[in-house]
Amino acid sequence: MISHVNHIIGYILILLGISELVPILIALNFNENHLILPFFICSMFTIFIGMGMYFAFHDDREKPSRSEIISFLVLIWFILPIFASLPFMVTGVLTKFSDAYFEAVSAFTTTGSSVIINPSIVPKTVLFWRSFLQWQGGLFLFVVAVSLMPLVSIGGSELFRNALPHGEGEGILERLKSAFKPLIRVYIFLTFSCMGLLFISGMPLFHALATSMSTLSSGGFSTYSNLGVNSYSNFAEMILIPFMFFAATNLTYHWSFFTAGRYRIYENAIEMATFLVVVCAASVLIFIIQLALSEYDPGILKMLGSSLFIAMSAISTTGFVPDGANTMPLAVGIICIFLIFIGGALGSSAGGFKILRLRILFRQARGEINRLAHPHGIMPVRVNDMTVTDAILMSIWTLLFLYLASIAAFSIAYGALGYEFKTSISLAILNLFSSGSMTGLILPDFVGYSEMTYLSKWITSFSMILGRLEIIGLIIFISPSFRRY
Repeated sequence: MISHVNHIIGYILILLGISELVPILIALNFNENHLILPFFICSMFTIFIGMGMYFAFHDDREKPSRSEIISFLVLIWFILPIFASLPFMVTGVLTKFSDAYFEAVSAFTTTGSSVIINPSIVPKTVLFWRSFLQWQGGLFLFVVAVSLMPLVSIGGSELFRNALPHGEGEGILERLKSAFKPLIRVYIFLTFSCMGLLFISGMPLFHALATSMSTLSSGGFSTYSNLGVNSYSNFAEMILIPFMFFAATNLTYHWSFFTAGRYRIYENAIEMATFLVVVCAASVLIFIIQLALSEYDPGILKMLGSSLFIAMSAISTTGFVPDGANTMPLAVGIICIFLIFIGGALGSSAGGFKILRLRILFRQARGEINRLAHPHGIMPVRVNDMTVTDAILMSIWTLLFLYLASIAAFSIAYGALGYEFKTSISLAILNLFSSGSMTGLILPDFVGYSEMTYLSKWITSFSMILGRLEIIGLIIFISPSFRRY
């Protein structure tokens, strides 16, 4: 089992090493020639290690077991950021491994938390690598969600509806490739479409490219600030809203629409409909709060736009917030916390508990209430034309309990390190649900991740990875019973 998993990890490290050559083009364009050699060295080292693992361990084309998939996901989330952090250290931007690993984990998990104090003084080549790594992390999340997660059956992931053609390969690597090939096309198309529109809106080309990569990955890294308060025009904010929606919803549906014009596929997309209803309701609520409690009046239209922008940014866990967000009423931050907890759809790059799971729990609650009036009635919970079994319901309830328990555990850990209650619970939620770039709105007085102790940074890095593993995966991996099979 480990041999097969190491073979796949080696293959992915080779791809990562090749991607480390791309920033060299940015270095040449911006005359940052002193960064060419560091990125080349990091690339060669990563490719060398990847090729060693790829050829040293054999492939297995048989259908993967659940234990193989879980082992692969756990190991890749912890190992890949080690190699992705090398450019930060070799270039001298982040000299400590704790800082570089934190930044790489935040990028690859598309969390958006950053230890870089002032991105405006960081070389553009390094900023590009940070956004490009986040973009790759978003693509990895899409591919894994489509090809592997339904087989793991964590938290009802088997209910995910896949619009891609059937008949993909049986092995893990073949499954990843079969999902990658169609998704990469629509992912690149959406990225460059977003970049082009941002450039038309007046944003410089480099910032438009970096922002579009952060948007489509639900990452939220900014080239302006490390606390998520961004200098976007009103037009740019409106441009980002639909692309945050694409990132937070089922990408296979968008692939079907853009490649074959199948607009009817959205008709039964219950999860997307619920997503939009929640966004609209939250936008109206944020608008009313701003109208009643805001200390300044930017105008009705601008306030409406910023309310929709904040709501979409929070529920997609992208984390972009407009200028002046750190002066918004506390109630706006509380709403955003709830939206971050809800998160996006299954099969997306967004974090959170996921819309579909909450919808299932609400349907079950409604069924239990109806059962009180009709004790002998049969009231199955159905979603996506499938009956939700008791085992799936138990899996979803277990995941909810583990998320709440993890929030409590990380809050206690931050509290033990000297953070006050509000800061502790906010940091736990923001990083567990991959929305660290929204720290500037939730915690306007937060001094920044760069001022954290090394222990705090490692705890935060672990929480980012744990959120992407959806907790249960890691628990299964470290359990004694897992080793016996």
